[in-house]
Amino acid sequence: MKYSVGIDIGKTKINFILLRNWRFVKGQKVFTPRSRKQIIRTIEDNVKNIINNIPKRDILGIGLGIPSPLNKKGDLVLNPPNLRSLKNCPLAKIIEKDLKIKTRMENDVNCFTLAEAVLGAGKKEEIVLGITLGSGIGGGIVINNEIYRGAFGSAGEVGHMTIKADGYKCSCGNQGCFEEYASEKFFKRKSKLLPEEIERKAKKGDRKSKKIYEEFGQNLGIGLTNLINILDPNVIVIGGSIAKAGSLIINPAKKEVKKRVLSPQSRKSVKIKVAKLGEFSGAVGAALLLK
Repeated sequence: MKYSVGIDIGKTKINFILLRNWRFVKGQKVFTPRSRKQIIRTIEDNVKNIINNIPKRDILGIGLGIPSPLNKKGDLVLNPPNLRSLKNCPLAKIIEKDLKIKTRMENDVNCFTLAEAVLGAGKKEEIVLGITLGSGIGGGIVINNEIYRGAFGSAGEVGHMTIKADGYKCSCGNQGCFEEYASEKFFKRKSKLLPEEIERKAKKGDRKSKKIYEEFGQNLGIGLTNLINILDPNVIVIGGSIAKAGSLIINPAKKEVKKRVLSPQSRKSVKIKVAKLGEFSGAVGAALLLK
């Protein structure tokens, strides 16, 4: 029996998962503290709890999913926009030294994409593009079950590709970023309601709410078209809180892709799916870093 621990560190919560021979054993979640010291202590205390009574010789290691670009070696958290206390933190090295357990770390959306490629909606596909839709947009690329990191380790930052040159100012400093038009930011501009409230009304047939989702899906489709033209993936897996809307966003996005993608073969063959693995998918992918 071999065990691995996966940890998905988010802005508001940290998800922990224990796999045995790459199958789910148990999971737990806690609120994310603010300070670096508290985050490290919370991670280490919860790892000790989740591996309680398991001999260390049976533990392959710990995987960390971090909401930040990492350096090329993958051992330094560079610039996490929502967890500033971890900036320039060698988090995996600290955890490994303290717990005496091999520890690896990776961008959180890369972990999500890896999980969906190996076990989820992208299983058995060669090129999987993962997109998470929430407060922003994250992206990950997995080719033959290996994460593609790019020349400098930051591949997949799809939320900050420009889709409108004179568009809304983004928090990154650029204008017209994809995430300004296909994340929670879009809904905040369109309505005072939360995305889930608009979703509820749209599913009940409210015309204004349905129109908001239609426009959102069109924006999503424009961004996906650019990515399909560049990457030519077999499948795009959509996750994150907004993906729960399902066909409300997927159907208009698919229509836009059918209209805009250049290659007839790609237009016909690319699959756009909602993620299968749920809220622990990032933690599952982090555990799979040890595979």
